[in-house]
Amino acid sequence: MANKFGMFLIGGVVGAVAALLAAPRPGVETRAMVADKANEFVGNAQQWGDSAAAGAQHIYQEAATRGAEVVNNVAARGQEIASEAAARGADVAASIQEAASNISPTINEKGDELRDKIEAARQRIADQVAKNAGEDADAVSDAAEDVKEAAADAGEAVKTAAHEAKETAKDVAEKAAGKKDEK
Repeated sequence: MANKFGMFLIGGVVGAVAALLAAPRPGVETRAMVADKANEFVGNAQQWGDSAAAGAQHIYQEAATRGAEVVNNVAARGQEIASEAAARGADVAASIQEAASNISPTINEKGDELRDKIEAARQRIADQVAKNAGEDADAVSDAAEDVKEAAADAGEAVKTAAHEAKETAKDVAEKAAGKKDEK
């Protein structure tokens, strides 16, 4: 992507320099015009790079903030679900205990087994909710890192393209000055 963009910029600079060289102006005016345009182009490229880096940083901050919100929401909802499950489990256990106390000792044994199963199910639900919240947090963290890396890569590509464009413009201006002096 950066290579295509760099080639596009170089083509634009070469075309602009060719157009300036073909213009019926004295060499001093043409060189001054080429230098002005090159400086303007480099300034615009640096400004674009700075704004792209700032935009990427903003996107990274927004993604991190939204990721934290998602993690908090998932954790809160997980706690709600676990609390509801615990409350329902407690209600069921209380109802079973009441019924079991009215029935024979065999039923009491079955009630104990049922309570153990309910507790195990409640624990499995709580463990799954915690696991899901952790996975979501990891995914958000990974996405935030990817955005940060992409922002750094974009900033570096823009700086490189600006430097290459400046060097190319300088070379073209020097060649143009040399050809004009030969005449």
